[in-house]
Amino acid sequence: MPDTRSSRGPVIVMAVLDVLALLAFVVAGMRSHGEGAVAEHFLRNAVPLVVSWIAFAMVLGTYRRPGFATLWRTWLVAIPIALVVRSVWVGSPTGADFLTFFAVAMAFTALFLLIGRGVTMLVTGRGYPERRRA
Repeated sequence: MPDTRSSRGPVIVMAVLDVLALLAFVVAGMRSHGEGAVAEHFLRNAVPLVVSWIAFAMVLGTYRRPGFATLWRTWLVAIPIALVVRSVWVGSPTGADFLTFFAVAMAFTALFLLIGRGVTMLVTGRGYPERRRA
């Protein structure tokens, strides 16, 4: 039976750093809008993002088959849904402001996730875990 510990470690680091990247995006957004460190503001922004990410990562196999393809699939589904849920929950932004919010959030979540994946490579000493051939 093959030892799976060596491939699980980088995947766990990857998952944790993906969530931390999304939380860092929330903090950066709050700071850029002059929102103080209010737990309610943080949670209303972070909860939809993290819940959507984790749910779709599970459905789409983001950490079962780690790589850029699964990262991008998850990003393309989870982030837009989270942004819509967050806007409905908070009540803003709407109209053209939502489109600006959406574009900025998509760009910066992608940037933060890519930085997180770069950190994963540094922390684990390699890129993505090697895939096993059946």
